[in-house]
Amino acid sequence: MSEPGADREARVVYVNGKFVAQRTTGVQRVATALLQALDTRVPAGRFVLLCPPGGDAPVLHNIAVRRVGPRGLALHLWEQAVLPWAARDGWLLSLAGAAPAFARRHLAMLHDAAVFDCPWAYRPAFVRWYRWLFRRLGRRAVALLTVSEFSRQRLQAVLQPAAPIFVVRNGADHLQDVVPDASVLARLGVAGRPFVLAVGSSNPSKNLPALARAHALLGPDAPPLVVAGGRRDRVFGDVHWPDTPGLVLAGPMNDAELVALYRAATLMAFPSLYEGFGLPPLEAMQHGCPVIVAPIPALLETCGSAAACFDGTDPQAIARGLRTLLDDPARRRVLAQQGREHAATRRWDAAAGELLDVLLVTGAVPELS
Repeated sequence: MSEPGADREARVVYVNGKFVAQRTTGVQRVATALLQALDTRVPAGRFVLLCPPGGDAPVLHNIAVRRVGPRGLALHLWEQAVLPWAARDGWLLSLAGAAPAFARRHLAMLHDAAVFDCPWAYRPAFVRWYRWLFRRLGRRAVALLTVSEFSRQRLQAVLQPAAPIFVVRNGADHLQDVVPDASVLARLGVAGRPFVLAVGSSNPSKNLPALARAHALLGPDAPPLVVAGGRRDRVFGDVHWPDTPGLVLAGPMNDAELVALYRAATLMAFPSLYEGFGLPPLEAMQHGCPVIVAPIPALLETCGSAAACFDGTDPQAIARGLRTLLDDPARRRVLAQQGREHAATRRWDAAAGELLDVLLVTGAVPELS
């Protein structure tokens, strides 16, 4: 491991831009929002986003954008071979989970320890690769970053890294200015109707089929359950959906569609059995949607007292939690207000400040003047 503060002559911080060429899920959204917030706080000339050719980089003003490597190269090979060579004269900052194994002066954000804690949710090859990569990063990186105290503790326990682990908590304001596309409501058959919303990828640990089974227990008069999220069959284990009435598998949503769903939903249910942070509940809160979650450590840390809870391991308990909120509009109004207030305390500008503190402590950014 490089010593913190070593190689201070390397004044440029390169940012791993692999995420700009990927479909946006949680880690890509975090990387984009954090980078855009960082862009407002740093002087020009100190940071460079290194992207694969063809990647759609976010709009930045002080962070330069440079595309490196040949077109058509697989993203994994680009990250492991092209990126560390392009960043060899500076520091490298990886924010989206995956990271090059052999980079020098490297700071890497690992969002959770899920490949160690719930390997059953992933394909075996994915587990083997990421376990090896995370262990190597723990030995070789100057510092590790993560998104919650829960994740910090779990990564510390499973990796026992030589590198220190710093927490940079996610913000919730990345969708606040998005204009909703209400046409999605008619397309999904819920325009003007109450409905329960769930947001998450087809990862078994998200526990969404259990939510669907619980929803079926509410009976034929229950409002529809809309599940928004995509599939990544090469990454996640199989998910088996029950054949139940009222279940709407909406697939992946763009930001405008997602905001429309958050604003129109009667409530948002998040039954996940494992999270490193849990961003969708905060997104829902930011748009005034009452939230109910499984009381796992990361979600309790993220949501505080602004969300209701149900036992995510028991469909009967999930159904009771849903029914209680569906039958209590006054409680939903209280949760919506508490959620807005709570989400307002989670800002990406504050996250960028935490990240800058880490860069200063490690010597990646000796000073910003």
